[in-house]
Amino acid sequence: MSQPTGPALARDRLLAPLSELRDSLRLSSDHRDRDSDWWALHQFTIEYPRFLDHEARAAQLGVCQPLVVPGILQTPAYALAATTAITGRAPEDPAALARVEVRLGRQHDLLDRMCGAEPPRLTVVLDEFVLRRPVGGVDVLRTQLDDLLHLGELETITLVVKPADDGAHAGLGGYFELLRFADDSAEVLFLESTATDSLLTGATATRPYSDCLDRLLAGTDGNAAALATISRIRDSLPYNPS
Repeated sequence: MSQPTGPALARDRLLAPLSELRDSLRLSSDHRDRDSDWWALHQFTIEYPRFLDHEARAAQLGVCQPLVVPGILQTPAYALAATTAITGRAPEDPAALARVEVRLGRQHDLLDRMCGAEPPRLTVVLDEFVLRRPVGGVDVLRTQLDDLLHLGELETITLVVKPADDGAHAGLGGYFELLRFADDSAEVLFLESTATDSLLTGATATRPYSDCLDRLLAGTDGNAAALATISRIRDSLPYNPS
């Protein structure tokens, strides 16, 4: 039997950590089968599971993240470090673990869809400082950058890094995820924050973010520049010999 390649390989790397998290949370299914009580128990907003339903059928996902690696591309260790830092919860807190499990599940599901006949496309715009911030420590960051280098080789994922030397750019307004659909239904905009989430539709709400994404992508040409930047930063990280 041949080894899985492309998105299948990236997807399958998530199986072990996902299984471990689901065992620790005593889950028998993925997030698509959970009721409202589960989301409330783990202190997700009411908008979050609705967002996941939209994300799971989007043909194009555009993400701008000037602060951390976006959740849908986080490694398990990075996700846990970011979650505990932002929420102030302990690493063993079920609410923190639930957020990590959901993020890994989102990534697994997206990569699984990318293995199909009509794969969705993911475009992620990152500020260079995201790649330098040692969330979880240098070793966790190094593993996260390695993962981005692998994911950036996939034809269905576009990475854009806004260089620090460029100064201010349109993405500094904050995180957002813009979803577009194959059936030409209305765009969906998701805004996530520590205290609340917003899920918006309609041109009045989404057009400023669509325009912002277009400006961020203007003049970019494939993943080569982004991957070169990620690789350079990754190679500059100090090693911590044990």
